[in-house]
Amino acid sequence: MLQKGDKFRDIDGTVFEVLGTADDIYNYFFIANLTTKIITKMLPKNAEMFVKDMEKFN
Repeated sequence: MLQKGDKFRDIDGTVFEVLGTADDIYNYFFIANLTTKIITKMLPKNAEMFVKDMEKFN
């Protein structure tokens, strides 16, 4: 399960961070691409699939 503050590194070195969740009904995750400074809103199952092959680091 993703937690606020988790950081992931993609194979090309791009770093993503879980900024948090909002809206208790749908529980969206906000994933930030720290390289391009773009934030994406994802449903939990999509967020899990998005980061599953990435390296987790802190």
